[in-house]
Amino acid sequence: MLAEQIEDTDTAALPSLPITIRAGSPRDYDGMNALFAEIDALHRAARPDIFQEFDGPARSPAHVERILCGPASNMLVAASADGLAGLAVLLIRPPSEFTGAVPRVVVEIDTLVVLERHRRRRVGRRLLAACVEWARQRRATHVELVAHSFNTEAIRFYEAFGFSPSTQRMIMSV
Repeated sequence: MLAEQIEDTDTAALPSLPITIRAGSPRDYDGMNALFAEIDALHRAARPDIFQEFDGPARSPAHVERILCGPASNMLVAASADGLAGLAVLLIRPPSEFTGAVPRVVVEIDTLVVLERHRRRRVGRRLLAACVEWARQRRATHVELVAHSFNTEAIRFYEAFGFSPSTQRMIMSV
């Protein structure tokens, strides 16, 4: 498997963390919020012009349940002995209505986050491999994701896994 090949070449990795990758459930809500809080803080620190502080959890139980129970979405979690170590939000995008586009079934990884204390322990690689397998099971032709340009560590991680740039989204404040 590709993820195992990447793990073998990561000389800076710490010992692997024992985890189980599974579909998330509403009972994981508190652990999910801890993970979302970590990635939200990273985004706020890097781009305060786009991301702001907020009171309470940024994702309500109803929002999480819609992802978990939706026909075109899911959340995979990496569960360790001390709780959730990581999560990935998966969305199946509808095919493009543009006649000039090649028909594709795309699974978008909307969010992938691993708790900072569990990074470099192969959690992200196993979670990402599970995302790709989830997409294959749904007969997806492509898996896509977006990483903010400031998040160079994530970009290197995705590229090492086999992802490559497709487009470049640009932004301008007015």
